[in-house]
Amino acid sequence: QKREKELSDKQASLEADAQKREKELSDKQASLEADTQKREKELSDKQASLEADAQKREKELRDKHAFLEADAQKREKDLSDKQAAFEADTQKREKDLSDKQAAFEADTQKREKELTAKLLE
Repeated sequence: QKREKELSDKQASLEADAQKREKELSDKQASLEADTQKREKELSDKQASLEADAQKREKELRDKHAFLEADAQKREKDLSDKQAAFEADTQKREKDLSDKQAAFEADTQKREKELTAKLLE
C-alpha cells in the first residue's frame, strides 16, 4: 500500500507537471501568435503608410511637372510675343527712317532747285 501510494503520488505529480508544462507551452504559443499578429499588423500598417507616401510623392511630382510644363509654355509664348513686337517695332523704325530720308532728300532737292533758280536770276 505504501508503494502504491508513492506510485500514485508520483503519477499525480508527473501528471500535474505535465499539465503545467502543457499550460506553459499553450501560453507561450498564444503569446507568440499574439506577437506575430501584432508584428504582421505593424508591417501591414507600415506598408500602407509607405504606399500612401509614395502615391503622395508621385502626385507632387506630377503636379510639379505640369506646373513646370505650363510655365515653360508661358515663357515660350512671352518670348515669341516679345520677338514679334520687337520685329514690328524694328520694321516701323526702318519705315520711319526711310520716310525721313526720303523727305530729307526731297527737301534737299527743293532747296537746290530754289538755290539754282536764285543764282540764275
